[in-house]
Amino acid sequence: MQWNSVNERDILYFLLKIPGLGRKRIWAIYEAYGSFAAAMDEWDYLIDQLKLKEAMTKSLGKSSPIEWILRLSWERMTDEIQYLCFLDQAFPRQVSQIPDPPLAFFYRGDLSLLHEYPAVGVVGSRKPTPYGRAACAHFAKDLAQRGFVIVSGLAYGIDGEAHVAALKAGGKTIGVMGCGIDQIYPTGHRKLYEQMESFGLILSEYAPGTPSVPGLFADRNRIISGLSLGVLVVEAAERSGSLITADCALEQGKDVFVVPGPIFSEMSAGTNNLIKQGAKLVTTSKDIWEEWPHLFMDSKTSINIERTRKVSMDDREQAVYDLLTEEGVHADQLLERASISERKMLHQTLLVLESKGIVISLPGGYFARR
Repeated sequence: MQWNSVNERDILYFLLKIPGLGRKRIWAIYEAYGSFAAAMDEWDYLIDQLKLKEAMTKSLGKSSPIEWILRLSWERMTDEIQYLCFLDQAFPRQVSQIPDPPLAFFYRGDLSLLHEYPAVGVVGSRKPTPYGRAACAHFAKDLAQRGFVIVSGLAYGIDGEAHVAALKAGGKTIGVMGCGIDQIYPTGHRKLYEQMESFGLILSEYAPGTPSVPGLFADRNRIISGLSLGVLVVEAAERSGSLITADCALEQGKDVFVVPGPIFSEMSAGTNNLIKQGAKLVTTSKDIWEEWPHLFMDSKTSINIERTRKVSMDDREQAVYDLLTEEGVHADQLLERASISERKMLHQTLLVLESKGIVISLPGGYFARR
């Protein structure tokens, strides 16, 4: 069999689907043989050395490896599985240069986000306090409006808060999954997953069908930091998984930023320790983007996002939006300031603006711009 006539990408996809083979072994195969085609010329010897002979015989049955490769290639195209690997020119250079780089990404959404925008990773507790949620939304919104892509892990807590805040701000966001791209995990984030599929980007280095396993979530943290210029840790306990992402960032030579927390809160023990160890304490988004003056986003970025918001509003909605501030305005004040024609529909207009993610309802009858 002339394996050099078979597409290298298809061989890699086949290897990624083999249970028990793993990323590090596949890299070792590629480095030892110089190509996957050359390795496949010694397939029987290879699986014997890797102690996969029994498993592969059971998995392939009477089919040959080439038959499986062609079948998987056809299934991938039929199922519209989008796949980018290190052999492709479009593979993001920033992650190809990190320690233990990924072999491939399966993705859904806007792939240009990997190349066209600077990115910041945002991570934290899966069970954040109200303070943590508010701080995360504040930073993610500001950074997104300044033109940064928000990168996180699609988990509950700070991850989800960061993605939602970026989307509501009219910005862009990338979710890095710790399971197959076809596995919506956690299941409670189905709606968020669908929004990011439409307006952001979802990535996984694991082949479709890979279930969610605890070890894979820790593994994907190196990609969150690898895609980012730096990582912001919002809230983390002393033994939080978010600290792994911070460690990955440091190993990759990336900046680590930390939102300080109350000294009496267990959810702030990890973040406060990072500050003691030299991470940069931040209280505004300016504290983050001033670290990269060559990428400084001027006011045009925010203006463009504001214009996008305005396009999504009709004249009545725009008039009410103009009455609002970032700090919030009470409904009674809105009634006083609104024109007579706007007053009758004020409540309904506010509901519409809130449903569009442009306005937020605050306690006590206040409304504010997001």
